[in-house]
Amino acid sequence: MGKYNLELAGAEIDEITLNRHGDKLEISADDATIFDRFADGYDRLVKMTEEVPDKLDAVEKEYAEKESEEKGSSDISKTVAISKVRVAFCEDAVGIIDGIFGAGTVKKSFRDTYESIPDFLPDENMFLIFFEKMTPIMEDIFNRKLDRDKKARRGRMMKYQPQRKDTK
Repeated sequence: MGKYNLELAGAEIDEITLNRHGDKLEISADDATIFDRFADGYDRLVKMTEEVPDKLDAVEKEYAEKESEEKGSSDISKTVAISKVRVAFCEDAVGIIDGIFGAGTVKKSFRDTYESIPDFLPDENMFLIFFEKMTPIMEDIFNRKLDRDKKARRGRMMKYQPQRKDTK
């Protein structure tokens, strides 16, 4: 009877500091889904951003028609409708970012504001800035992963290639 021991090293983990308090985000380039989740999340956010003007135009049109029918209509209901479009965008953006990096990422990223305003919801620009700052970090992590994998493949292949022996 043989005994075997398979000791695999864990995945390499990268730390990203999210705020001045030192809250960190940990990700691994060895997670086969991390880059797809990031790219898909970014694409979804961009698509949502492109859809907002059409949604706001629809609200404007709806209230323009109401105002022509009802003289003296209050602007407050229009303002609330516009706000609802923006809030829906921002809530979806929180879900996207937390879905990529883990629950609580948005709250950690904007910790100072959440400590002062617990019900705070970052606006559209804050999410775009988050992605602008995170993109070069993710690119660096991905490129280092590619380099590590390339070196590891070369090392494994060297075992199977005939070694040249110099004879004199």
